[in-house]
Amino acid sequence: MKHLKKTIAVFAGITLLFSACKKDDPGSIPPPEPVEGSIELQTYFDQNVFDELQAFTIDASANESITSSNGTQISFYSNSFKHSNGALVTGDVTIELLEVFDKSGMIRMNAPTLGNLIGGGNAPLISGGEFRIKAFQNGEELELVDGYGYSVNSVVPNGGLADPNMQVFYGRDSDTLTWDMADSSWVDGNGPNYYTYFDALNWCNIDQFMNNGGPMTTVNVQLPSGFTNLNSALFISIDGANSVVPVWGFENGVYTIGPYYQLPVGMPVHFIAMAVIGGMPHTAIVSATIVDGHLEVIPNLDATTDADFASELSNLP
Repeated sequence: MKHLKKTIAVFAGITLLFSACKKDDPGSIPPPEPVEGSIELQTYFDQNVFDELQAFTIDASANESITSSNGTQISFYSNSFKHSNGALVTGDVTIELLEVFDKSGMIRMNAPTLGNLIGGGNAPLISGGEFRIKAFQNGEELELVDGYGYSVNSVVPNGGLADPNMQVFYGRDSDTLTWDMADSSWVDGNGPNYYTYFDALNWCNIDQFMNNGGPMTTVNVQLPSGFTNLNSALFISIDGANSVVPVWGFENGVYTIGPYYQLPVGMPVHFIAMAVIGGMPHTAIVSATIVDGHLEVIPNLDATTDADFASELSNLP
């Protein structure tokens, strides 16, 4: 397969007990929810998530720590979980952890890095690690006691060094995942590690908004005939940054990033198109540089395996 290929384009003109409260809904345009025709693709995403889940058992009445297969250390305070009725949890608790550190995971588990701006709209994020952390007892999903959280010590993605500008973000729990910046947060970077504190369960992220300067533009993408938002997904990988953004809009047979966000002219990217047909991924990975009024034409999607697709995604710059 020739997925990493040159573009065919048409150019048209956190251990301390802090309080990290989440932002109120900024009123940005909500992304569309998946339609029925995307069930096979959603099953693909769900299976990849299931394959990466890790589970740990802790004692709710004790200070407990877990260490993931990637070396992430998460420390929970005693008596910090409650039932949905507000009653304090006692006994064993199962911690379910999903970690996403690279572009392959972002795409194959449908966990892109698009942030919700305070004034509305969206913008790309650079991720220092995404985490989905849930707690269960006897099948019931648990909550954190008010005023409690947990500390996280994680490795900087891709063997890099910590960025001092990272902040805490929380994911809106939806099939189209976006991220809200916390009202207040603390992320300490020390060489190859981040230390931070989360006060919410489910999706949490160490992130920062991408600092874009210069002119911005809407980007449109045309897939081959038969590939639509009913059966395919489209992402844009931003070269040189741990950042992948989704393309939701679809009008007149063309995908578009408008009206959700724009990208800077001159930015090098890779477009990743994918569909699942008969249980088999069909994909394309195409390099490009964003120009004003960008229209990317992707001529074909090739049948592949999930293993080969993951390998190709691991080579994205």
